Amino acid sequence: MSGQAEVTSTDLKTHAELPVASVASASSPERSAHLSDPVERLLWTLMAEFERPALERYTTCAPTLATAEKQRFLARLASLGLDERALAASELAAPAKNLLAHAPSEGEVPVLIVQGLVLEHLGQAVYRIARSSSRVSNATRDLAASGLAASLSVTAAATARLAERVGTGDTLYPVFADISHEVIGALDALAEPVDRTFGERFGLRFADVMGEFVADLIGACTALGMQRRKVVAQLACASMGL
Repeated sequence: MSGQAEVTSTDLKTHAELPVASVASASSPERSAHLSDPVERLLWTLMAEFERPALERYTTCAPTLATAEKQRFLARLASLGLDERALAASELAAPAKNLLAHAPSEGEVPVLIVQGLVLEHLGQAVYRIARSSSRVSNATRDLAASGLAASLSVTAAATARLAERVGTGDTLYPVFADISHEVIGALDALAEPVDRTFGERFGLRFADVMGEFVADLIGACTALGMQRRKVVAQLACASMGL
């Protein structure tokens, strides 16, 4: 295709898959059975709120993204017996619900872009910060390592499938920009609730999450041949609602 970058399956695998094994090796299922801290349980209830519909949409619209790692991670979250009433009563509920409302529930390409790239990279940022925090329990650090490994398996599959389904470079960029715009614009509403709920307690601050998220998403987009300056400009405009 004209304007399309030369991206091989080996290139995509190198960019997206290599971290999975090393992250997965840090995770031990036996260590994450008990979460007693109510704020930690709220964090995982919030993450489960995003993870459950993601797997449902992968299963229905983009089966290659319903990886074994993601399914195992969802089973671990389900085993925690999380109480959704705590999330519903928190200030996180409304912005989280609004963000999820902007995530497409049908169509392979929209699901690949919004769920498989954008929201998975957002989750990876949270999991990396939680995994390295000294303020959380071993159980949460272990769950975060498992969540990161599962998410990396999905973004590897999403990257490869997007290149196959849509193309790369200038062919993919306008599709990515159009489909991802609204969901990126909805992220900012989580800033203050996240900071107030998790900032002082865990050192999990929205600015740090966004820093990780933007850097990773730009890397994923450039690995797909999109021009860095275009991606940076698109993310900035979408974040400001322009």
